[in-house]
Amino acid sequence: MLELISVIRRCGKAVPLNIQKIRTVCEWACKGLNCSPLELEGSLTARLKDGITTKEIQDNLINCALEKCDLSNADWRFVAGRLHIWGYNQDVIASRGYGYESEDFNTFVYQAIGGVHRGKYSDVIWKTYDHDDLAEAQSWIKPEWDYDYDYAGAALLTNRYLQKDELIQEMYLITCLLIASVEKSSDRLAYAKQFYEKVAQRKIGLATPILANLRAPDGNGTSCFIHTIEDNLDSIFDEIKNAAKISKNGGGIGTNLSKIRATGSSVMGKPNAIGGVIPWVKILNDTAIAVNQSGIVTGK
Repeated sequence: MLELISVIRRCGKAVPLNIQKIRTVCEWACKGLNCSPLELEGSLTARLKDGITTKEIQDNLINCALEKCDLSNADWRFVAGRLHIWGYNQDVIASRGYGYESEDFNTFVYQAIGGVHRGKYSDVIWKTYDHDDLAEAQSWIKPEWDYDYDYAGAALLTNRYLQKDELIQEMYLITCLLIASVEKSSDRLAYAKQFYEKVAQRKIGLATPILANLRAPDGNGTSCFIHTIEDNLDSIFDEIKNAAKISKNGGGIGTNLSKIRATGSSVMGKPNAIGGVIPWVKILNDTAIAVNQSGIVTGK
């Protein structure tokens, strides 16, 4: 019997199952889509058990939606996307204590100015914008823009782009404030708002190195870097080191290897002494694996 089922909340407290709350979530997730909230709720009911956690309920709802997705009705992938981001936002709120709709959301501005987030975000933010600027920028946030992703996009966004305990619109807002930071002070906020509205609604797509890394300390404001390796050991290893540093700070790299001698070429008067470009490509590839664009460094 459903009324005998207890649910373990994110805080660890056990409470009676509230089927109306699940029904409300199902109706919200299916709103405006060619999907039945009653069908989604019905699929979940068979998976409910005593002691189930809210996280398990969320994961089961997502799986139910994905299982219903096929060529005849692809809208279920958007239901799953909404549920994934909704669950992610609930986890953030449980961890840090506030979300978009909380009265404490102003804490985001105050903490940014007060320095609690120093080390998390680029210090360009508090060097460029004052409290009033950030308060205005925060007013642009539209939480509903979180829920316009299918499941694949939602999972990629939360797993790859967001920092710990960061909401999606915060990511977009901070990124766009940084992009606009080079503008004249009289125009800066206007440009930042335009950037935010276009990026958050996905009318403009930002390259991964910018969206994932720009707001971090020393994050790159450029997506790709091109460098050329000359045909000597000093140049080869200098540029491999440069590639590692660029990748560590989130940059993408293109390397011109055309100047390296071909296989079988002579060196220091010895014929057939060169192995060609492939050995150096392997070293560059291993460097990119060891120092990736997320800033993960093997053996700092």
